[in-house]
Amino acid sequence: MRNIPPIHLIVAFDAVARLQSFTAASQELHLSNSAISHRIRELEQILKTTLFHRTTRNVTLSPEGAYLHHQVRASLASLEAAFSNLTLERDVVRISALPSFARFCLLPALTNFHKTHSRISITLHPTTQIANIDQGEADIAIRFSSKTPQAHYCELLLKDEWFPVAAPRYLQQLGHGSLCELFERADLLTHSRQPWQPWMQAAGIPVSAIQRNITYSDTGFLLDAALNLQGIALGRRSLVQRLLQDGSLVRISDVAIPSAQSYFLLASERAMLSRYGETVIQWIRSIAASG
Repeated sequence: MRNIPPIHLIVAFDAVARLQSFTAASQELHLSNSAISHRIRELEQILKTTLFHRTTRNVTLSPEGAYLHHQVRASLASLEAAFSNLTLERDVVRISALPSFARFCLLPALTNFHKTHSRISITLHPTTQIANIDQGEADIAIRFSSKTPQAHYCELLLKDEWFPVAAPRYLQQLGHGSLCELFERADLLTHSRQPWQPWMQAAGIPVSAIQRNITYSDTGFLLDAALNLQGIALGRRSLVQRLLQDGSLVRISDVAIPSAQSYFLLASERAMLSRYGETVIQWIRSIAASG
């Protein structure tokens, strides 16, 4: 067993050998071209032989590479078949996400997902802690950040914006009037990371120095407060979309301000190579697209 190189090097070798292209192999394995090249070089150094002949236009197996691929491809097929027959308990994809995104975006969509993907079990971990997916703390992570996070795989998932929302009954209590009059009478529900002033300025509404302002550090509590008739909330489009659709909340103004932070989807190498990882990633992308 000591003579077997690391499996990720063998997988990269197999992909390049089958596809006869470093670019195609990088796309299949969701790795960069340089990562594929580095793995092939590392394998060649371990074996002390050249596995591929490279030109500017194509890649071909060397005699040693052709012999090796003939020997390992059946073994890789056997491994794939073995792991494909794992029990249901092992078909688990672990997702780490902010509690607000997990609650308002992922959780409502889980019922339909399980109906169409009965063999996939999702472990959803709502947390404000940053999970290190490259260290195995999660398979997929959803981050809300102003900077692009670092991970084995990262993509921009969703840009967001802020606008005011309130429960219909709360607006009835405030009575009729102009937008300025409405805000003069309202209590303002604020997220600790997003003050009202930028939106007020964009909407041309003066902010009263004595106006009651209730601040929350968690978006879930902020929206719960709005649902419980405590005031007008400055909500994020990604999180209030379903509440607007079912009428629990209503949007008060067409004016919106862009969020300084965006959602990013991060995935570990395990998730990208997993037979179910890509399915879950596509599901999360569809949720973001519908929001």
